[in-house]
Amino acid sequence: MDRSFFIFTIITCCIIYSHAGEKGAYGQQVRSGAVTIGALVALNSKMGREAKLAMELAVQKVNLDSTVLNGTELRLRVMDENCDALQGAAAAISLFENEVVAIAGPQTSAASHFVAYMGAAAQVPIVSFSATDPNLSENQYDYFLRLANNDRVQMMAIASVVSLYGWREVVALYTNDDYGRSGIEALNEVLIPMGVKILKRLGFSPGLGKTDIGNLLAELYEFGSKIYIVHMEASMSRALFTEAFNLGMISTGFVWIVTEATSNVLDMIYLDDEYLQSVQGILGTRSFIPDSLELQAFLNEWKKLKGTEELGGVRAHLSMYTLYAYDSIWTIANAVRNLLDYNGTISFVSQKPFPDAAGGRTDLSKLKLFKEGANLLQEILQTNFTGIAGKVQFNRSGDVLHPTFEIVNMVGKGLRVVGYWTENSGCTLSLPAAASKSKSVFKGENVQKLQDVIWPGGLARVPQGWIFPTNTRPLLVAVPYKQGYEEFVGIKQLADNVTSFDGFCIDVFKAALSQLPYHVPYSFIPFGNGIVTPSYDELVRSVASKEFDAAVGDIEITKSRSDIVDFTQPYTASGLTVLASRKDASSNIAWAFLQPFTPAMWLTTFFFVLVNGLVMWILEHKKNPEFRGEPKKQIATILWFIFSSLFFVQREDVKSTLGKAALLVWLFFVLIIKSSYTASLGSILTVQQSVSQTPGIQSIINQPEVRIGYQTGSFVKNYLMQLGVTEDRLVNLSSLTNYAVALNNKSVGAIVDELPYVQLFLSSECNFTAAQEFAKGGWGFAFPKGSQLALDLSQALLQLSENGELQRLFDTWLRSSDCSSFEVNTNLSDLTLSSFWGLFLLTGSTSLICCLLYAYLQWMLPTEAPPKH
Repeated sequence: MDRSFFIFTIITCCIIYSHAGEKGAYGQQVRSGAVTIGALVALNSKMGREAKLAMELAVQKVNLDSTVLNGTELRLRVMDENCDALQGAAAAISLFENEVVAIAGPQTSAASHFVAYMGAAAQVPIVSFSATDPNLSENQYDYFLRLANNDRVQMMAIASVVSLYGWREVVALYTNDDYGRSGIEALNEVLIPMGVKILKRLGFSPGLGKTDIGNLLAELYEFGSKIYIVHMEASMSRALFTEAFNLGMISTGFVWIVTEATSNVLDMIYLDDEYLQSVQGILGTRSFIPDSLELQAFLNEWKKLKGTEELGGVRAHLSMYTLYAYDSIWTIANAVRNLLDYNGTISFVSQKPFPDAAGGRTDLSKLKLFKEGANLLQEILQTNFTGIAGKVQFNRSGDVLHPTFEIVNMVGKGLRVVGYWTENSGCTLSLPAAASKSKSVFKGENVQKLQDVIWPGGLARVPQGWIFPTNTRPLLVAVPYKQGYEEFVGIKQLADNVTSFDGFCIDVFKAALSQLPYHVPYSFIPFGNGIVTPSYDELVRSVASKEFDAAVGDIEITKSRSDIVDFTQPYTASGLTVLASRKDASSNIAWAFLQPFTPAMWLTTFFFVLVNGLVMWILEHKKNPEFRGEPKKQIATILWFIFSSLFFVQREDVKSTLGKAALLVWLFFVLIIKSSYTASLGSILTVQQSVSQTPGIQSIINQPEVRIGYQTGSFVKNYLMQLGVTEDRLVNLSSLTNYAVALNNKSVGAIVDELPYVQLFLSSECNFTAAQEFAKGGWGFAFPKGSQLALDLSQALLQLSENGELQRLFDTWLRSSDCSSFEVNTNLSDLTLSSFWGLFLLTGSTSLICCLLYAYLQWMLPTEAPPKH
């Protein structure tokens, strides 16, 4: 705000302010036979003149209804604010001098700041019907309330629409005053959490001519974003749209979204052909006005007052602010009635005399304080009735509760409603329940859609909303320049200082650009000298610092890099793998039969074999003659029985019931163990015939004597050091040829690299193998933070993936011919004890239970002599 505003406000507040408890010599009480309320409107505007007429009609209705004020006359004193803040403040002073108990208005947000301060000082409630500045809801404006919706809430509705269509950059056009600046700042606050950026803000000074408006718009024509959000008074928006239409900016590919200051009048411009033509296809938000009997009665009265019989609905000739002006009088009248019922009188208290040096001789010092103002304010805050514009109910900040907005689309000679927005539901196709009791929560992501919108140019397809600026230089695209790996990025210096760029990554980038709905000029710039592999982290940092506009190549997406740039959707899968030489598998085949089970598994199985043999002897030796005889014979029988049962060839019969139960569970145990062993051994022998097992990443980390190779310039070095590998164990290798040499001469025990490089290496080198990948990731193209191109190219890459073009490019560049096939070893795990603990528990508990039952039965039953032989 201007310095004059604060000076004026401080002087006013100092002069008017006094303690409400001062009475006697400085105060008096006035009988409440008549109550005066004030109104501040701009009579030089159509809105102001209609608001004045609506308020006079409301006062007339209040006075005709004896049940409202019980015989007390309501008087209305109207002052002209003339759409000027200082004149509005002067007019307010005149109203305070006439001892008004409340003021309906002011009409403009600029005047409301002045009047709200003075209303708080004089304890006179201010009820505005059209001021929407979000800053008016702050705590210093205790006595300010409004029926018009706070612009911050409206900006939440607009932000929901922007999010719904997936746009990420917008341009804000606004009136360069308190109203416009505050609204756009509120818009920015709600867009930021949704990842949407206001690319440019363009303020238009009030009273700006059409030529100047056209010059400012011409600057935007070459801008990248085609999503324009307009927040300005209706009188200026007409000049804006007519000039934009003349410049070809109300056409295919553009999106225009207006706030309700403009959308509120679009139903009234059907006689203005130039304006009507200029706004076709624009989208807007405006407060929802429900139809009701009260509204229809008001419209009938309005027709009589205006002398017209053609009123095509609520919106055709009538501003919603006119309805709010009418409801503001009823809001004040109902509160005054409650105050009089409780207090009976209205009183004003004179101010303390101020010294002459402090303005004691000015007219402001003679203004009185409304003693019951605080009580009247509380009555207004507790208002709960249905007016002609809908439910009237306030929150503690003085804003209306449960705001609802229509989302409208200009088609033909009027607006069509394409959806609704509420704080609880976001964007919806139909109007949600009005009496929602749930807590209001604003969500940036919307899953529900609007009806089909007819956009500028007459198209139903949602505009992209962004094109590459045609007045800027081509994109400077950095490409890593290093030795080898030409299948991914190939850079060749040709004659006449011409440089060619090809390879898998380059072709993917070109193919993605061809999918965009706009043309993007670009120029590849080598990053590096072609001899020493450049640092990819430095490459990414050069994009973050905007030395380059993008980076294209075999660039791994990592957390640290994503913190400083935006990556596209990964266009190829990546991840780290361990590369090693193949070993001769024949040396392992001799003892391969032991590999399916771990040592602990072998020992536990052998132990259970002996235990179950002992259990069977305990259960059978008294009833089964085959389990009796000399000790040596019994031991041999037990061992033969239990080991032969492993192959289901035991010959001995089982006589006892408990023995049969234990044997049944034991045979089930044997079946599972045998099947698992057979399957695992078959897999191991199959793998060993083709490749030997490659050590995993943790295995080589835990072997300090093993040196590990990595690709020069890769992030792998830092990654391995974070895992605890010391730098002296790491060997940088500059090319795939060096991989084979290093592994063959044992200078490294293994190499850790990204999967695409390993796949390319193994496609021609058949004497090496790789372990299963870990630290999975992907390659992407890097752009500066907030880049729209990163989002659009991500969509293009998804399309390439779905139509098979990515796979075709991969096969073209990265499928070599020397090795018919290669496999990445899956490192089959041994079968461990933990894999079968449930099975061991089952057979062990069964044997134990059978033994316990056998002991119990032997104790309970009389002992029988063993039969004689």
